[in-house]
Amino acid sequence: MEKKEVYSILFNKIDEFAVPKEGILVNRNSSLDNLNAAISTSEHDFSVSFEWYRFSEKSKNLRVGKSYKKVGFQSKNTNWVFEDFYISNASNHVDFINQKSSHQLTASSRFIYTKGYSKTALYYYRLLVPLSEEFKTHFVIGSLREVTIENDPLKFYFIQRDKKKHFLVIESDLKQPYDIFSKKAFALKIALGYLTGHLAGDRGFYFAYTKKRMETPAQVYHSPFHPSIISIYKPIWSNPYGFIRNDKHADRYYKNKVLRTIKKEELSTLCQRLYDSDEFSSAINLMLESSVASLLFRPGGYAIVLETLADIIKPEKKVKVAPMKPALSKKVRKECLSIGEQHWQSISKQFSITIEKYEKEISADCIKALNQYKDSLTEESLETLKKRIDGINKATNKAQLKRPFDYLNIILSKSDLEILGTRDDFLHGRVPDITKAGKQRPLDRQNRDLYYASVKFYTLLNMLILKWIGYDNYVVNYAKYNETYTKVKLDEDVYKEV
Repeated sequence: MEKKEVYSILFNKIDEFAVPKEGILVNRNSSLDNLNAAISTSEHDFSVSFEWYRFSEKSKNLRVGKSYKKVGFQSKNTNWVFEDFYISNASNHVDFINQKSSHQLTASSRFIYTKGYSKTALYYYRLLVPLSEEFKTHFVIGSLREVTIENDPLKFYFIQRDKKKHFLVIESDLKQPYDIFSKKAFALKIALGYLTGHLAGDRGFYFAYTKKRMETPAQVYHSPFHPSIISIYKPIWSNPYGFIRNDKHADRYYKNKVLRTIKKEELSTLCQRLYDSDEFSSAINLMLESSVASLLFRPGGYAIVLETLADIIKPEKKVKVAPMKPALSKKVRKECLSIGEQHWQSISKQFSITIEKYEKEISADCIKALNQYKDSLTEESLETLKKRIDGINKATNKAQLKRPFDYLNIILSKSDLEILGTRDDFLHGRVPDITKAGKQRPLDRQNRDLYYASVKFYTLLNMLILKWIGYDNYVVNYAKYNETYTKVKLDEDVYKEV
């Protein structure tokens, strides 16, 4: 059977889910069984309406808010099962001619499969995800259409039904249960979303085959997905003319073939790590969400992702980033605590006198004690001071964020290090003052600062993620590309080497 014919079968089955239908519900030993029902579909779920006679003995248990599992639906050409079935709404209907009134209940369902399907059974799977627009992959993954996850060579490609309908297809020629295949497909979807800025979502159709040739599916399973995300940001772009405005400069990249797309082994590594780690997968999801968030939330979202990656991308043996060795740290803590206890005796006898004076004295003495170790303590109340002294050897937030870059031998520029230092600003709801224009700077300047921080964090995240999966080429430096808008001049190129 030719591919065109195979796809035609799949398209027809997808169309079946979009056509309104009338039939009966099947749910043995429940009030739903044998009720007439009508199905309509929306973008993400299905609506099922059926009549309910509230004073009928059979219908007395039906009510809004009740949910059921595995409710069947039968019509002339349809035999489906609603995996979830939630009654969400009730309305009245009056038949004046027959002097009869009834209520209509409406239920919603998102997961539907053809009767006979089992998630635990082994099938050859092909997933079709309808796309809101065509994927742009040429300068990101080139002609690459296969990855390996758990030693399974997953194929993926993009097909077009007509001028407006596009699909992402993911398939495997290994027989496996639904949970395993869907997890692999999810990892691949996230990886493609990260690299292209286009996360395919909303809904998907899993076609299950019993034969390896995968011509006519034995079963179909409809599943909702996370809403689609389409961002303008892509970590790599192998066409220099897309980002370099100076043609002569772009010519050098092009003629020397400096830039390249992602390789199979790199994409496979990315997919495998997404498959292995829910934490990493969530971080990439948050990164994609942040890319389309408002400017107010975007840089903070990226900062959270960077903080998450700092706990993921690290050597097996913990790297010490604290300023002092343990023995010296213990000695310094003991000396500072002793200073605090001495001042506490004076404070406890004079509660009517403000403790600010003693705070300064304690801080001064502690700073004096620490100066010999080239460190210092901030001024705080006694309890806070004790806590700070106890944690005096804790690494700074900036040092913790820098740790994964050091581990991967990524050299950071001065502007890179400065943006890492703005993490606390976003944590406390402040807009970092990138150009030192002052607290009273206009809103326009604040927006430019937010945008600069966003693209700076985004570029750093890409350097980290791509280096971690073995990529050794260049990422797009969006801070440099957008410096005309941000008005933050950088002595850097539009592409940064990883």
